[in-house]
Amino acid sequence: MSRAFESLCANFARLPGMGRKSAERIALHLAFADRAQAQALIESLRLALDTLTPCPKCCGISENSGLCEICSDSSRNLSSVCLVESASDMAAIEKSGAWRGSYHVLGGKISPIKDIKPSDLNFGSLEKRADAGEISEIVLALSNDIEGEATCHYIAQKIAAPRGIKVSRIGFGLPSGSQLGFADTGTIKSALASRKNF
Repeated sequence: MSRAFESLCANFARLPGMGRKSAERIALHLAFADRAQAQALIESLRLALDTLTPCPKCCGISENSGLCEICSDSSRNLSSVCLVESASDMAAIEKSGAWRGSYHVLGGKISPIKDIKPSDLNFGSLEKRADAGEISEIVLALSNDIEGEATCHYIAQKIAAPRGIKVSRIGFGLPSGSQLGFADTGTIKSALASRKNF
């Protein structure tokens, strides 16, 4: 195999959820079957790298360092914050159409086993929003696993309780240990509708 092809396959294989065989199929398709599609992919990657940044408020996806579309939408209830692990979880909830508040993306969950501490996550910007009086409610939309539980307890005790912020947790029609980003929209709607005090 050529060095260029091997390099292309290796780079695709590094993407989340991409195995070696899938990487090879995509590399072959882009290199030989559809050059126009490959050029379009290159251009969209270049545009994304040049313009996409974390939103300075919610840590979601923004363009050119400004507020994201959700944080700048005055028709939403911006004082109700749905706290999620990743931008893909945020996208899954948005796709369901069940939430009209704002978000906060933590960038992970507290995990002593994986050596992920609160200081490794986006808690600082959440605390700034809370201290500025921007938050009246936090809806915890984290996965139903040990790390999710630990993170929820940390938020309830260290961020919400001292500031008098209401805290609720989404109901779980989601299987224990599953990832929110893989749930269908009906399950997400039901989980948000059945949230309870935490």
